[in-house]
Amino acid sequence: MQRYFMPQNILRMAQTDNNSVGKLQINVTSSLGLIPIQDATVTISYTGIPDVTIEKLNTNSSGQTEVVDLPAPPIEYSLTPVEQQPYSEYNIQVEAPGYEPVMVSGTEILPDVTALQPIQLTPLETTEEQNDVIVIPDHTLFGEYPPKIPEDEIKPMDESGEIVLSRVVIPEYIVVYI
Repeated sequence: MQRYFMPQNILRMAQTDNNSVGKLQINVTSSLGLIPIQDATVTISYTGIPDVTIEKLNTNSSGQTEVVDLPAPPIEYSLTPVEQQPYSEYNIQVEAPGYEPVMVSGTEILPDVTALQPIQLTPLETTEEQNDVIVIPDHTLFGEYPPKIPEDEIKPMDESGEIVLSRVVIPEYIVVYI
């Protein structure tokens, strides 16, 4: 494992104003047969500054990296609604010989929790290399999403005779025929 030291201002941006850390472990497998990929190179960077490497790891025989500590916001941000983002976001670049490289952007790290990030690599079938970029959008509780469209309380009945109730109804008696 190679450890890279972040410049102090980048560390402050990722970590906010405390010493909270979250943990991350990456599981790398082949997209054909889900076979673990040994010795894949995993590079972790902060989403806000993707050019600066925080950690560079290799996978073991099970296709997993060791668990690494990463800066995260205070735990209080995730316990009550606040305007600050309750998680840190990181980019993960994975490369292995014979496989197309993959970039995952937006892996969420919460404090005091171990995040598990599965990544599947596609074997190279041609000489052209394509970089797959997987973007994880903001969490629905934090991101800006359109409001849910309200549904009618009473829904029209289909020809099949199925009825969708607005609440769960448990019958008092159930008759079973043998």
